Amino acid sequence: MPQGMYGSTTTTDDQESRLSIRSRKVSFDNICEGLTMMQPHARRWWSRVGAGALVLAAAVVGLAYNNRQVHTTASLTTSGANSFVDVVIPSDNTPEETIQIAPRPFPKDYPWLRDVKLIEPHRETILAVSSPRDGYDYIWEVRAGETDEADLIATASGAEAVVTLTVLDENMITVKEVHPDGEIVRQLDEMVMVKYVRREIRTLTDEERVELLDAMHQLWAVRVHGGEGIELYGDDYADISSINRLHFKAAQNKSCDHFHDGLGFLTSHSVLTNTFEYSLQRVNPKLTVPYWDFTIEYHEAEIAGDDDDITINSPLFQESWFGTADPVDNVVKDGRWARTEIPAMDLGSPGELIPDVYGLLRSRWTVNSSPYLTRGLGKLCDGSVLDTYAWPSCEEHHNLVMDYDDFYSWVSESMYSPHGPVHTWIGGVLNCEDTISSISSLVGEKNANSLSLNTFDQRKNLWRDGFFACEGSAAVGAPADELLLSGKCGCLGYDLNQGDDWKTIYTNSTLDFDDVIGDYDDETKRQVVAAVCASTIYDGDHLHAGSSLDPTFWPMHPTMERLFMFSSLTGQLTDFHWPDSEFSYSDSDGNTVVETTSTYGDTCHGHGGSDVFPFGLLDDDDDAFKIKTGMQGNEETGNKLTNREVLAVLDARYNMLPYVYDNFRWDHCLQDGIDFYDAWDA
Repeated sequence: MPQGMYGSTTTTDDQESRLSIRSRKVSFDNICEGLTMMQPHARRWWSRVGAGALVLAAAVVGLAYNNRQVHTTASLTTSGANSFVDVVIPSDNTPEETIQIAPRPFPKDYPWLRDVKLIEPHRETILAVSSPRDGYDYIWEVRAGETDEADLIATASGAEAVVTLTVLDENMITVKEVHPDGEIVRQLDEMVMVKYVRREIRTLTDEERVELLDAMHQLWAVRVHGGEGIELYGDDYADISSINRLHFKAAQNKSCDHFHDGLGFLTSHSVLTNTFEYSLQRVNPKLTVPYWDFTIEYHEAEIAGDDDDITINSPLFQESWFGTADPVDNVVKDGRWARTEIPAMDLGSPGELIPDVYGLLRSRWTVNSSPYLTRGLGKLCDGSVLDTYAWPSCEEHHNLVMDYDDFYSWVSESMYSPHGPVHTWIGGVLNCEDTISSISSLVGEKNANSLSLNTFDQRKNLWRDGFFACEGSAAVGAPADELLLSGKCGCLGYDLNQGDDWKTIYTNSTLDFDDVIGDYDDETKRQVVAAVCASTIYDGDHLHAGSSLDPTFWPMHPTMERLFMFSSLTGQLTDFHWPDSEFSYSDSDGNTVVETTSTYGDTCHGHGGSDVFPFGLLDDDDDAFKIKTGMQGNEETGNKLTNREVLAVLDARYNMLPYVYDNFRWDHCLQDGIDFYDAWDA
């Protein structure tokens, strides 16, 4: 790792040596021919000893979704891979047509895995001698490390044996052939790498997906406080209530969002996801959080010619996956997460939590009276989210990889159009009818709809700017219009019935009133501002500080992490500098450009390169919740790495994480004319 690449982060000689050892392949002079190793689960890993090395091949499995059957190799795409993808498209009128596509193998993915065999932990692995010699015995040993002094973690005997590897990273597998007189006549030692594999959620088999979703749901169903979480899953188990509280605390503050709108977006969500994954593995140790490549939805919608309704093209919002939402009240109505309750809090809750007016763990500015998890699924008042905020496409993600060579620009772009519209689409903007009707009577339906297009963030920003507020508390279920009419919520302290108070909001709001109604008289403008402040519009739960309560939140951010890894692996991203404060530079025209670490300025802890996650947010909490990153350089629990150091750990050129991604391929994008392979050549 080049010194200084990540700001103040440097790599010692010992670290360089350790990294090189991890990618080393052991060679042998004395080879046992015909030894076979395989890992028998839905994806079988085979290794055959011969010609001095274990050679890895992969079984082929079939996956079915969206009326399309896809057969794909189950292994990682490694250097020299020569796999085929068979796409079988059923037709009502013609016999099945089989299209055989030979994707170009990526010659460079994880460089430290090229010469090392990968085995997934906590899954049974069969060790077998394919042609054992009569009368000979075979002894198997697995050690957690590369020397004879390393801890012995598994032993077995016989021509075929079953072991389960549980220690991550390097494991040495030794097989000894024993003569009938007890003498060891031949021995083979081979280093393997044990890592979790994060896969695209659609590529899981039905059995794997059920296993994953059942285990995920335990984090919602089995609580630590008032439940049996610790008794069932151990001291390191954390339920979704604790994990969601952390995300909520980070995003709830008026003057500083510690996780969003700044340079800390990628690393904060990676550490948070790893913490969720660690708890998931207390429930089932062989699982990982999958990633959701949402460009597939865009691609499928384009093929179907119906890009207005992503739910038609996505399996995620089915009852058997993450559940569907009621079209009337927008509550998740079926499946494992049906009628998931929003945690109730009070103003005296530990950890400086600021609940909404109903005492629920929603942002203070929302007026959603439902006590249950809500999803708008594309609703933007009377229109569609996709009419205003385009669903991320192959082109969008390809541009993120190809157009930015510095981390500052890359992460600043990544959190918005390549990712943000998915949150907006799932959450939706709801309960708009009365507001639009009121404004339409003043300035017409077209202008009313134009104002509504920005409603998903204007209420939040009105609150952050000090215009909108709710005072006191209300009973859960109390209609929003009652709270607004009674003066419990609204632009409190501003007399919008007369005078000039409305001008302060009109002029300083992030909602640009003047672009829409600038030609109207002052009295009409005053009434429009009053209607906006009294609006009953609210956002679905994916669009506020408690968004991590929705299970669809969790496979989203590994998608962005995977894109970052690909950008660094291909060499597109070369400048990883992460400042701690405002800096300036001259652009190509000679103009001075000043940049800050977040939209909240440099005082928002969480976005500086030297800041340490979770940025003090847990210091005054009493639920004993601890961060678990799985990152090398950290203890098993807690975090001592700076943001800058976490970014270095996420650089996939180095072996510093407990998991890898299944591939860095976007084969579906080729049909859209987008070739991610270009990144290797550029």
